[in-house]
Amino acid sequence: MSKIFAYEIFVYEIILNAVVKMEEISNGLKILKLLKQIGNTIKQMMKYECKEYDITGPQGMLMGILAHYGEMKVSDLSQKLGLSNSTVSGILDRLEKQGLVKRVRSKEDRRVVYVSVTPEFKEKFQRHFKEAERKFEELINRASQEDLNKIIEGLEALKKVLEMKGNEDLKR
Repeated sequence: MSKIFAYEIFVYEIILNAVVKMEEISNGLKILKLLKQIGNTIKQMMKYECKEYDITGPQGMLMGILAHYGEMKVSDLSQKLGLSNSTVSGILDRLEKQGLVKRVRSKEDRRVVYVSVTPEFKEKFQRHFKEAERKFEELINRASQEDLNKIIEGLEALKKVLEMKGNEDLKR
């Protein structure tokens, strides 16, 4: 590992651990720090919601998406979660062992795998996920409509900037 890269990681860790005040850091690092904090908060909420059902936060998010959208390709599920196909496959393996999801290969294209929730899941969890979704909506709706619009616009703008052509060089 190069000295510069190690230094960048060190600085990033200092910032993430709030050793440096927010006004002393660049906009990019402020955004990274805020996204990490928001992600941690959501992860904690999911962990709490899923604890009594013996599933992890990521498993809960996956199940929530399947419950909401119904049967879908593993690749589409991966895209909605923002995770790699292999990561989602690992999560699905554990959920399949618990009898909560089932996978079916496409008859037209054997490479395509569809996943859906099982009747056992529907009995056991669907009501719980609807309640968790309702709680999150209630929490988010504490903000004014104006603030919600700003949040959505800001996140969409950030996504657009990160996906802009020419960012390929930054991913290397």
